[in-house]
Amino acid sequence: MALQLGLDTLLLGLLVILGCTGTSSSKATHGKKSCNATSLSRSSFPAGFIFGAASAAYQYEGAANEAGRGPCVWDAFAHKYPGDLLFQNPVINTYICSRLN
Repeated sequence: MALQLGLDTLLLGLLVILGCTGTSSSKATHGKKSCNATSLSRSSFPAGFIFGAASAAYQYEGAANEAGRGPCVWDAFAHKYPGDLLFQNPVINTYICSRLN
């Protein structure tokens, strides 16, 4: 069930992105936005849809010991507890564990 919800969410997000980008390439907008974001509301999504965002320290911080910077808090944590990091989504944990074995 969790996997199905994830695939549905991914597909919906992909369709929204393609819908917005597809219209901008097909006609000139003359400075107007091609995707009408005002037509989107909470009711545009299925019941139980959860909005979220994520990032990683490495995306923001970059590699430690590069360009004169030292390790950040996340670098210290990851080195102190290598391999003990689990994700909230059990599907991701299963995938990672299966790839490691």
